[in-house]
Amino acid sequence: MNAKPNILNRAYHYTRALSRWIKVGRPVRSEMEIERIFETCCKPCEAYDGSVCHHCGCRINKEKTAMLNKIAMATEECHLGKWNNENSKTERHKQT
Repeated sequence: MNAKPNILNRAYHYTRALSRWIKVGRPVRSEMEIERIFETCCKPCEAYDGSVCHHCGCRINKEKTAMLNKIAMATEECHLGKWNNENSKTERHKQT
């Protein structure tokens, strides 16, 4: 497994993801979709260390809170192509 990206790269990826997400109204994935992606794509992936993806540096988990979990942001997708935002069912509401 590669080392996770340094703090500057992680901050860059996170800022870009957050910007995309806010720009379109903060859409979030359903809890079922988050769990499905996490269990079938992220958890078994060699780049996942139990909390962070070592490819992009983003936090990955089953949390519904999008600011703490890349999977929950319906605008985001896996940099390795394991999941994307085109085939997700989203809840189009603002997260508080």
